[in-house]
Amino acid sequence: MYQISNDQITLTLTADFAQVQDLVRHCAWEMRADDLLYLPHGAEAPRPLENGIVGQTGETLTVQYTVPEGIITYTWRLQEDHLTVTMVSDAEDVTWIALPGAFHTAQRDQQMAVPLYQGALIRPRGAQWEHTVGHHGHFAFSMAMGTYLGADGGLLVAHESPCNWNATFGEREDLYFRFNHHRCPVDGWVDATVRLYVTPPDLTAACKQYRSMMQQRGLFTTWDEKIARKPILEHLFGALIAFVGYNKTSEIDYVASARQLKAYGFPRVFFYSTRMCQYSLNFLMGGDTPIWLSDQELADLHALGGVFLAPWGWIIEGLDDGSETMRHRYVHNEQGQIPGWKIDDFQWYWVCTPYQLEYIKGRFATDLHAMDWIHFDVNAMNPGRACLNHSHALHGNAPMSARVDHSWTERLFSPDTVGNRVVSSEGFSDYYAAHYDLGSTKMMPCWNIPGHAIPVPMTMLVFHDSCIHDWWEVHNYNVHAGFSITNLPGDLGRVGCGLPRLKAAIDALYGCPPNLFPFGKQYGWVNIDTRESFSYLNRIDDAPVQEAIQAAVPVAQLHARIGKCAMTNFALLSDDGQVQTSMFSDGTCIIANLADESREVPGYGFLPAHSWVAQGHCDVSP
Repeated sequence: MYQISNDQITLTLTADFAQVQDLVRHCAWEMRADDLLYLPHGAEAPRPLENGIVGQTGETLTVQYTVPEGIITYTWRLQEDHLTVTMVSDAEDVTWIALPGAFHTAQRDQQMAVPLYQGALIRPRGAQWEHTVGHHGHFAFSMAMGTYLGADGGLLVAHESPCNWNATFGEREDLYFRFNHHRCPVDGWVDATVRLYVTPPDLTAACKQYRSMMQQRGLFTTWDEKIARKPILEHLFGALIAFVGYNKTSEIDYVASARQLKAYGFPRVFFYSTRMCQYSLNFLMGGDTPIWLSDQELADLHALGGVFLAPWGWIIEGLDDGSETMRHRYVHNEQGQIPGWKIDDFQWYWVCTPYQLEYIKGRFATDLHAMDWIHFDVNAMNPGRACLNHSHALHGNAPMSARVDHSWTERLFSPDTVGNRVVSSEGFSDYYAAHYDLGSTKMMPCWNIPGHAIPVPMTMLVFHDSCIHDWWEVHNYNVHAGFSITNLPGDLGRVGCGLPRLKAAIDALYGCPPNLFPFGKQYGWVNIDTRESFSYLNRIDDAPVQEAIQAAVPVAQLHARIGKCAMTNFALLSDDGQVQTSMFSDGTCIIANLADESREVPGYGFLPAHSWVAQGHCDVSP
């Protein structure tokens, strides 16, 4: 048994056991031996790491495992206020290695918070379940961290890399999560380091520790810093985010509808998508061609004042039109070009990021010059993708690693590429938050298993004064024909369009702007498995749109007041987590009832179902 210690942490290590003692709060966390795992290429299930050899050099401890594929070594180092665990290996025929494993505690009231969508506080339910997820998108981790919380203290586990990992979380005899570090086909086992911080036993403290880590590493940019680079960002605060579909239609008067929308009480509206930015527009969605508003329509929309227009920046993948130019842009893996999205019989393939950047610069100089912002499709959901295409001069006619690809996406989002334009993208990503302005995909609560999984604003506790966390483009306040409410696996939450008062309460609590689909045409799925599509129309006078507008106006007014503030605190006001409160740096306090029935709030009174109230500095109320 080996041990290293400072005045905050003691680490005790053997070949199949690690204990992290919090000397300040007098509690301990132990690593689970059954999560010391690795997955060989082609194996159906991960295998255990066994018979390790422990060594010590000064204040550094190592554990070395020999497996048939090679040698795997973990190095544990005690820093001033945290532990680092770094994994190195010479094993090439391995897909991933646990880094370092999962932890548990003997403390009472054990909980786990993982950044699923905006965040989920998970309590034991007494059943076995497990999910493995990627990052930065639907049913995925939005940040490279997770935290265990007990009655006495917490343990934050944070990965230092934006790429080359996924995460497994679940419940056996207790709750657990771990990072699985993947081998990059170009760089090998690179950036395989996590940090372990002992924290106070509450979610705010854990998220603020992660925020501090990102700041210390130079990975955090405030709104003030972003606005200095791009003054247009000032217009975001208090605005409505308005999706108007992907499909072209002559049945909507976009200018008249926008004028009517603004008159309901939205001084600023960010519309997307007003043009489809794709390498080819020779495709159909539900039988319709892609949206393309005329120059006159764009000019008339701008003339309304307070209107900001964006194209749909769908450049991460492209149709194979048979041309050498298009085929040259594609990412290659060992098998060649990689299929991506599909609608009916139209198949897209992934495009290498440097060529996306080259392409969008050309479009901004020509037919997208009038655009005020851009919504990139799933670029923020790409943490980095290796490209093995040797014909790509933009990455030196040599393989490009996932980490280098990630840096190209940072450049794609940057003012050097987009100029003075707001940037949003599908997927919220902590490692892109300094480079773009809005990330998306949030979930609503599912109360089927009382108190089991509670959506919480982990992303906004870290990044509220840096980045907006929006809803996915078709998960709007108003219900519409394409994307109905569905439960996530394990009833961990719900996603879909509709439930405007609930979404408004969540956005007020999180200090985020509202999101509507007020008018326009969009495709949905007849059968998503066969990729068969249909299309449908939204009009501003539709009853669901009118209901959603009423819920959205006060949320936009609130966002005008607190949009640039830091979220300083968050707490649950009911045992089941359905009543919550947040605090912002200007003194504004939000209380939200996310329950499906009215609730009494101590010191306030009764709050109706799906409602919120602002107190303190901000006098905005719904």
